[in-house]
Amino acid sequence: MSKVVWKIDPVKGAEKLERGVRNKIMRIAMNKASAVVKAAVVSQAPSRYGYLKKSIRIKVVHYKGKAVWVSVIGPKSDFKKAKGKRSRGPREGEPIQHKPSNYARLVEKGTKNAKASPFLKPALNQTASKFQQLLLASVKAQVEALLPKK
Repeated sequence: MSKVVWKIDPVKGAEKLERGVRNKIMRIAMNKASAVVKAAVVSQAPSRYGYLKKSIRIKVVHYKGKAVWVSVIGPKSDFKKAKGKRSRGPREGEPIQHKPSNYARLVEKGTKNAKASPFLKPALNQTASKFQQLLLASVKAQVEALLPKK
């Protein structure tokens, strides 16, 4: 798993702003920077019916006790699509439900009978530096816009 860790605040000017404004700035910056990673994940995701690609979302999490922000990129857990009908068994005739969050891990890592088709890790490795650049640029631009002009 790849991650970006800063030991110091990337923008010193953000300390002058109140907590709610800082959180808003970080949330917006994380979403903008994560969009590049999400686009790479979607482009590299294997496609049978296309549901895995359609289910990829960004979720930004802030751990309030710490100065930790996490951007989670992957299939949304409540995304479901129906395709086809069951042809036998007790649920015969019911639509077949596809839930990409249940099988994304199996596609990424592979199973005993199916080879791995990694799409998350390569996309993250490919866009890690771009993510950092966009995050810093977005935070700096928003801080400069919100700080009072001297």
